Amino acid sequence: MVMIFSSKDILEMAIHMEEEGERFYKLFSEKASKNDIKNLFNYLSIEEKRHAETFKEIYKDLKDKEFFSAYPDDEANKYLHSWVSSKVFIDWNGILEDKAFFDENSVVDLAISLEKDSILFYYEISEFVSPDNKNLLREIINQEKIHLSQLTTLKKSLK
Repeated sequence: MVMIFSSKDILEMAIHMEEEGERFYKLFSEKASKNDIKNLFNYLSIEEKRHAETFKEIYKDLKDKEFFSAYPDDEANKYLHSWVSSKVFIDWNGILEDKAFFDENSVVDLAISLEKDSILFYYEISEFVSPDNKNLLREIINQEKIHLSQLTTLKKSLK
């Protein structure tokens, strides 16, 4: 079965991913004890917020033009959102309950993993994005790659 997401679905998931990323980086920038981690995570939280705002603008533009609907059944759309959530989004309860997780190496490892997941997600949805938004999506993918590179460099410095 080929899954086709509506433009609305794609944008809602992208907005949610960026908001989750912002929340993650903001939380751990406040908890970090090392200035290099604190500064990078603070910068990344601002970047994630900016990406979410970009997707919200696209969403608003498309809403005015009307979304195409991949699945007219609202239950199918809920299922798709749930499926994507289980593959990409952060398990906040697990993270916040695990006191050992607050080790900076673990946090940086998770951040690297989240950036990789975001990049993969954006590559996957790129074939479902309208041609006028492909360049924008490519730019966001490039920014996510820069974030991944920054985190990888930070990880090497922690050893």
